[in-house]
Amino acid sequence: MKVLVGIRNLLFSEALCMALNCEVSNFQAQAYQSLLPNKSFKPDVVLVDYECLHNNNLQSGSDGKILLIDTGLQEEEIIRLMRAYKLYGVLSRDSDLQQLKKAIAVISGGQIWIDNERVKVLLHGIDNAKPGTAIEKLSNKESQIVELVVEGFKNKEIASRLFLSEQTIKSHLGRIFRKMQVRNRSELVSMIYKNRPPFDNHAHYHLFPE
Repeated sequence: MKVLVGIRNLLFSEALCMALNCEVSNFQAQAYQSLLPNKSFKPDVVLVDYECLHNNNLQSGSDGKILLIDTGLQEEEIIRLMRAYKLYGVLSRDSDLQQLKKAIAVISGGQIWIDNERVKVLLHGIDNAKPGTAIEKLSNKESQIVELVVEGFKNKEIASRLFLSEQTIKSHLGRIFRKMQVRNRSELVSMIYKNRPPFDNHAHYHLFPE
């Protein structure tokens, strides 16, 4: 069984390929990056993360059945990706190697690999998904940074207020953008205002609980 690993982090891709090749005798796993000069590898299953899938970097594996690794995406985004790319499965980020092998075997046989919670979402809609938003996934420090961004502060000003370096703030923002599934500050601010609860205009309001 041929598995193409299309994960943005090359080191993780190669480590995963090595684990699959060593532990499963009938598996032949290759990292997408190593196949760029040679497109002859025809996978049965394509294992991807959001970045590779979203950036359409897997033309060489377009014939394989796609299994997405959930890296902390919102339920709405996962459902959208399943429909848009006709995914054969979604692998939870807390899955181990044994579960990955089972998922690959199931998908290669033409079946779907998806957990029960997401099945409920597909059948009954997003409103019945388990509680929790992207905002709730942010750390306390990330929440502070988002609040300051929404208030209009620049990176240098945020760094000064939080006693951090400007580079640290940039790194935090990169993680925040990935968690919130936005590309820039404008989209981040728009998402916050869209999802925040109603509040009294005369009261002091915090985007995040203390």
